[in-house]
Amino acid sequence: MPGHAFEAEWRKVAMEISSAVVPLALAAAASPLPLLGVLLLLLTPRAVANGLAFTSGWSAALLVVGAGVLAVFGSDSALSRSGVYVAPVEALLGVVLVLLAGWHWRRRPRSGSAVRVPGWLAAADDCTPARAFAVGIVMVVLNPKVLTLVVVAATTIGAGSADVAIRGMALLLFAGLGSVGVGIPLALRVALGMRATRRLSHWRNWLVSNGAAVTTTVLAALGLLLLIRAAAAI
Repeated sequence: MPGHAFEAEWRKVAMEISSAVVPLALAAAASPLPLLGVLLLLLTPRAVANGLAFTSGWSAALLVVGAGVLAVFGSDSALSRSGVYVAPVEALLGVVLVLLAGWHWRRRPRSGSAVRVPGWLAAADDCTPARAFAVGIVMVVLNPKVLTLVVVAATTIGAGSADVAIRGMALLLFAGLGSVGVGIPLALRVALGMRATRRLSHWRNWLVSNGAAVTTTVLAALGLLLLIRAAAAI
C-alpha cells in the first residue's frame, strides 16, 4: 500500500509540474526569430544538414541552459524557500516581458515600409552546419524571451519537486515541446524534399512581414501569465 501511495503521489507531482511547463514550452516553440532562422536555412543548398544542425543546437541549448539553472537555483536548500523566490522572480520577469512587448510594438515596421531581415539571417546561403548549430544555441542564450522561458521553466521544475527523475522528465518535456516550432518545418522539408520549398517560402515571407506582431503578442501574453502566476502565489 505505501508503494501505491508513493507512486500515486509521484504521478500527481509529475503531472502538476508538466502542466505548468507545457505553456512555457509552447511559448518557446512559437518564438518567431528561431522559426525564421530555420525557415531561411531550409531554403539553402544544404537545407537538411543546416536544418538538422540548427534544430540540434536549439534543443541542446534548451536542455543545457535549463539543467544549468536547475543546478544553480534548484538545490534542496533553495527548494525549501521556493515560495520566497519563485513568485518575485516570475513577477520581475513578467514585467520585463511586458516592457519588451511594448518595445517591439513601437519598433514594428510601419504600413507600406520595407521589412528588413537581420543581416546574419540574410546570409543564410553561406551557412555551414557547424555555424547553423552555433546559431541554434545563440537563439536560446542571447534571446531574452527564450532565455526567460528557460529560466522560469527550470525554476518551476526545481520548486515543484526534488526528485531527479521528475526533474529530468519535465526538463525533457520542455525541451521537446519547445523544439516543435523549429522541428515542424524541418520534418516537412525531410518528408517532401524540394516540394516543400514553396510552402516554406510562404511561411518565411509571412514571418518576415508579421514577425513583430507575433513577437509582441507572445511576449505580452507570457508576461501577463507570469504576473498572474506570481500574484496567485502571494
